[in-house]
This record gives sequence, structure tokens and C-alpha cells, in this order.
Amino acid sequence: MSDPAHRIVHLGRNALSLADLAGIARDPRIKVECEPEAFARVATGWAQIQSIVDDYKKDFERLDHEEDVQPALEYGVTTGFGEFKDIPVAPDELEQLQRNILLSHSVGVGENADRDDPSNYFAAEVVRAALVIRLNAFLKGYSGVRLELVRAVAAMLNQGIVPLVPLRGSVGSSGDLCPLSHLFVVLLGQGQYRLVAEPRDLAHHSWSLHEASRLEMDLGMKPPQPSYKEGLALTNGATFSAALLALAVYDGEAVANTSDIAAALSLEAVCGCARALDPRVHEARSHAGQIDSAANIRSLVEGSRLMERAGAVQDVYSLRCAPQVHGAARDALAYARMVVETEIEAATDNPLFFPGDESEPWDRQFQGNEGYSLKHRLSYSAGNFHGEPVGMAADFLAIGLAELANISERRIQMLLDSNHNRNLPGNLIPWGGLNSGYMIAQYCAAGIVSENKVLSHPASVDSIPTSANSEDHNAMATIAARKLRTVLHNVQAVLAIELLVAAQAIEWRVAMGIDPQLKEGSAGAEAEQDNTRPKLREDRVGIWLRKKAEKERQDRDFRERTASQHRPEIAAKLAPATRQIYLKIRELAPPLWTDDRTLDEDIRRVREVIEDASLLRSLDGVTLRPVLALRYPRP
Repeated sequence: MSDPAHRIVHLGRNALSLADLAGIARDPRIKVECEPEAFARVATGWAQIQSIVDDYKKDFERLDHEEDVQPALEYGVTTGFGEFKDIPVAPDELEQLQRNILLSHSVGVGENADRDDPSNYFAAEVVRAALVIRLNAFLKGYSGVRLELVRAVAAMLNQGIVPLVPLRGSVGSSGDLCPLSHLFVVLLGQGQYRLVAEPRDLAHHSWSLHEASRLEMDLGMKPPQPSYKEGLALTNGATFSAALLALAVYDGEAVANTSDIAAALSLEAVCGCARALDPRVHEARSHAGQIDSAANIRSLVEGSRLMERAGAVQDVYSLRCAPQVHGAARDALAYARMVVETEIEAATDNPLFFPGDESEPWDRQFQGNEGYSLKHRLSYSAGNFHGEPVGMAADFLAIGLAELANISERRIQMLLDSNHNRNLPGNLIPWGGLNSGYMIAQYCAAGIVSENKVLSHPASVDSIPTSANSEDHNAMATIAARKLRTVLHNVQAVLAIELLVAAQAIEWRVAMGIDPQLKEGSAGAEAEQDNTRPKLREDRVGIWLRKKAEKERQDRDFRERTASQHRPEIAAKLAPATRQIYLKIRELAPPLWTDDRTLDEDIRRVREVIEDASLLRSLDGVTLRPVLALRYPRP
């Protein structure tokens, strides 16, 4: 891979990939460059806007001479916005109209009233992703903006300027009007921004703010003041919704593959059944995600010396049905990827202009009808700004990803439950009672999963009319995409807990030589007999002392056998793929020996390698299947 410090992503010729979008969003060292042919399209589009305004001004001059003329009303260029769509604006106020949209629409709010609290604003990577998507839309040539504005947006990315954009205020349908206004109102000297130069600068702890009044110094050019149509172009499109969805889809593929890894490690820990992974089973149902998930798990456990040792007919659902559940989530990802790959390449303005296209507008067929008044207009006032496709995809993906956490939490509980983990100690420690082991880690996972269930309620089925009912159906796409981001992060946390628990279970199974087929009977029956006959106090004390001595012996043995020098021996029992994962987990967090300790730092470290996908990159010799965008066949 090329050095990010010297990497340039070219926009305006080929389709923008999710990988490039995520790269620019998360690494300010990656620069953008607009292709000359894209600049040519932009220039042609602006020339048409200039022509429209020139004609409008001439018509107004004729009106001053009391001539019978009707100036052409082009929405958002020569008229007001929303409720005021039919009100013409005087020619000398057209540019102020465009600046006013940025000022009047900058009304967002955050979590609280503290202006300096980072939690009130979109993460820097989301803001940068929104800048990329908006810039890419301009380069289509349908927005009617100047080259100066395009260069300024590119400069914001390349100079690391990240405006503060409050989290709330968009209904995700007229475009993300409110957040996009905050994004670009800095061009007017309003608001605040951060400067980022390295990936570490994107974190909240590097919070250092600048007033927009000094933007020219940091931008390296005089900020262009929005001209005709440009204020509307800057604020149209469900761009923040798309940015959130794009990053979630990009991260979601890593989460889906990490789920397969976690399931594989848990499967080995209980010496599970391999028959349920047979390719014929999954081909008989033919769901693409299920087939891919099963193939991933097969490649991960291939060569294991633990699989099938239990001699069981079948495993619990959280293991046996993992490909079916994980696969459904992968299919949701495939759909969301299709939507967002389309959206980040889309022209989402209103109105749109198609300079150079001489074909007749479709509606010209109605020009003989009474009331028809569009025959002189060049604008196409429509609804590409509506966020419904993005919102529905975000809601669907939230459900899919939430299920990955749901089934992961069930595997965690299974590994900790001595009634279901095939003879491993309860909560994976010998000294239960005094110590809790991983008991409360499962509580944590359960709480996260429950939160995800609430967050999985769809936002896109809701609508509140705006703009005096002229905008009477709204998608709430930004809300759907924001809660999707939370669900994604929650899933990463639950998977981190499962990997920690599975690593500990592997150690008990291998290092302590626990037989998965050992019948609970001999020791249990003896204890039961002891409980049925009268005992003297000395007998009870003696039993307790013997148990205490046995627990202490187990504790010593477990400490000695799981010491760092013995971990390669433990890993050798695993499949070649999962042994790499086990050793990586143990690089990050030590085993939990008898004495309780805080586990939050263990979870954080494992979660970190899930979030940045370095856990996946550490796999050598195994290639997990990607999630490809769904493509509908077209006639």
C-alpha cells in the first residue's frame, strides 16, 4: 500500500470507492485531486446558471419599463426556498439569498448546551466523509456551482479543515439541510472548525478550535461567498446520512468477518460439531451470505484438533445456526453497500441542471394543458435530495448488525454456563463464589444487546411534515444512520468480550485437559450422596477443606499452564487460523486467573483491534470472503 502521506485520490473520473472514501475520511494525509474533465463539467454547469440569471435580470429590466413579461422562475435560483418556492427574488438579492440559506439553516443542536463539549458534534471522520461526498456530487456537473467553490471544498479536505457540525437538526429529506449548513457556513466567517493533519488529530482528545473568521489563513485562499444557486447546492443531498452509512458499511464487513472468527473460536472451545458446516447444507438453502459465512468458519476451523471431540449430535443454535444468522447480516450489508455505493456517486441536488443535453423534457408533452408553465424553465425541480433509500438501508443494516451481537452474547453465556459448556468450570474460573470470573462481562454484553434492540427500531418509518406542509414526507435518514453507528460500535464491543471469553475457554479445555465427553456423574453423584446422609460438623468442614484444596490446586495449575511460555502449546491444538487469533488476543490481554481484576481494559484493547480491523489483517494464510454489493438484474 502506498504511503498515505503521498497518496492522492482522484475524483471526477472513476467511481468513488468506499475504501477511498473511508481512507480520506480517516487519514488527513490522503489528499484529493479533481480531474480536468470534471472541472470542465462544472464550468459548463455554471455557465448555464449564469445565463439563467442574466436572462432573469433582463426580464426584470423590461418589467421596469412596464412591458408584459413573465420572468422565468427557477426554484432556488430566482425564487425562495421551501414554503417560499413561488416567491420571486429581486435580481440584486439573488446572491444574498444563497448566503441566507446557510445562515438561516444553521440551527443544529447537540447533546447539551456546552459549546466546547465534543460530544455535541459529528465525529471528524464523518464530517470529512460528508465533504468528500458533496465534492464528488459537484463534479458530476449537474449542481450549477463555480469552479471556485469546488476548489474551496477540495481545499477544506486537503488543508484538514473540519467544521463543527451539531448532531441533531436534520429530517434527512430536503437534504441534510441543517448539518450541511453548519458544514459550509464557515465560508461566511461563521462557526468554528478544527485543523487535522494526522489520523490521531481526528480524536476528540485533540480538541483545538479555531474561529471561522480566520479561515482564509488556514484554507490558503479567500473563501468564496456563495453565488447564484450555490447555497442551495451546498445544502442539498442526504450527505451526512450517506457519510454515516458509508462508514458503517465499510466497517460492517470487518465486523461480519470478525463474527465468523469469534464463532469459530467458540466452536473449538466446546469441541463442536462440524457437520452443520458442510457446504451441501448451505447450498441447499442458497442464501449468499449464509454460504459465505459457513465457508469462512470452515476455513477458520480447518485442521483443528478440538473439533468433534465431544461426540455430540448437534450444538446449540448460537453455534449450529451461526452461518444462517451471520449470513443474514451479511445479506443486509450487501443491500446497504449497493445503496450507499450508488448514493455517493449520485447527483442529489434540487433543482438539477443538465447543460448540453438537448433532449426534450419529459413533461413537455403536457404544454398544451391549461396551467402549464414550465416551458421556459431549464431547471429540473425534483426529489433526489430525499433520504429514504439511505434511511431504509441504515435501518435494515442496524437490524442485521444487532443480530451479530445478539448471537455473540448467547455464545458468551454458553461458554460461561457449566451446564452447557461441556464440562468447563462455571464463569471459567475454579474459585467461584469468592470470585466472579467473566460473569459480569456477560452482563455487560447483555446490556449492550438490549440497547441495540431499542436502537434497531426503524427511524425511516416516521415522518413529520415541514415547511408549512409543502415538505410533507420526511425520511429521518440521519437519525437512522446515527443510531446505526451506535449499533455498529456496540457490536464491536460484544465481539471483543466473546473473543476474550473464548480464549479463556480454550485454555481451560487444552491446558487443563478437560474432556468434553466427561459425564457429570461420578463426582456429582458422590457429592449428592454426601448431602443425603447426616453429617457431623467436622465432616462438613472436611469436605469444604478438601474442595478448597482442590480449587487451590486448579488455580496453581491453571496459572502455570497458561503462562506465556506455554501458549504456543495451547495454540497448537487449534486450527492454523484460529491459533493466530488466540495468540493475538493473548498479546493484548492475559488470562483471567482466579483472583478477580478489572476487565474493562482487556475489552478495550481487543475492541481496538476489531475497530481498526488489524485483527483481521493479522490472519495469515486465510482469506475471508468479502461482502459484495447486491446488484439487481436490470432489463
